[in-house]
Amino acid sequence: MSKCRAILETVDLRKTYRLGDVDVEALRGVNLRIRETELAAIMGPSGCGKSTLMHLLGAMAKPTGGRVLINGRDIAMMNDGQRTEVRRKQIGFVFQKFNLLPILTARGNIEVARTIQGTARGDGHDEHLAELLRLLMIEDKMGRKPSKLSGGEQQRVAIARAVVNRPAILLADEPTGALDSKNSEIVLNMFRELNRKFKQTIILVTHNPELAAYTDRLIEMRDGLVVHDSNPVGDEEISTLVI
Repeated sequence: MSKCRAILETVDLRKTYRLGDVDVEALRGVNLRIRETELAAIMGPSGCGKSTLMHLLGAMAKPTGGRVLINGRDIAMMNDGQRTEVRRKQIGFVFQKFNLLPILTARGNIEVARTIQGTARGDGHDEHLAELLRLLMIEDKMGRKPSKLSGGEQQRVAIARAVVNRPAILLADEPTGALDSKNSEIVLNMFRELNRKFKQTIILVTHNPELAAYTDRLIEMRDGLVVHDSNPVGDEEISTLVI
């Protein structure tokens, strides 16, 4: 098998929360590798630890123990400012709630991400953005505010906002949870096209087995542990990570 690169890796990842006098182990030693350009789903019931895992993978929190490596850098050892920089430059997020700014148009919501990143173009022309909007089928929706968009269209705008700066990793937490079945299917097909056309590494976090069926790899969690992986990454398959 030809070697690939692990863009994301966890080593004995643990997270414990203190609730009153009780310690709750949300993650109990997760070991996981995600290939570059992979489309994977992390699935499990509520309370299994998948949302905690996503927060740690997305540099939104620090683990109690273990390591989280993005492009070979251990974000578990970073301070708040360093993790913020990783989120800004390397990670895109899509959530169940679209989190669009209601006073801005669809284009304005996307431009917010580009302004924060410092990638806004003064000439108004961006072939990557134009191609992205065509793929997501929202190029004719750019002048509309969120209230004038359907749920599926709002989610596709949110996806465009998340990937317009070409993050290394896209994390999507229950991205179809607020959509009906038709719009869910459209959005899931869009994720698959983003992965294939732009080679975007995508991790979908869900409790929905129908969503997982659209991906190339299913990782199942129970009680803070990975209990099944349909396509694990072996040591012989991974090129050396630069730490």
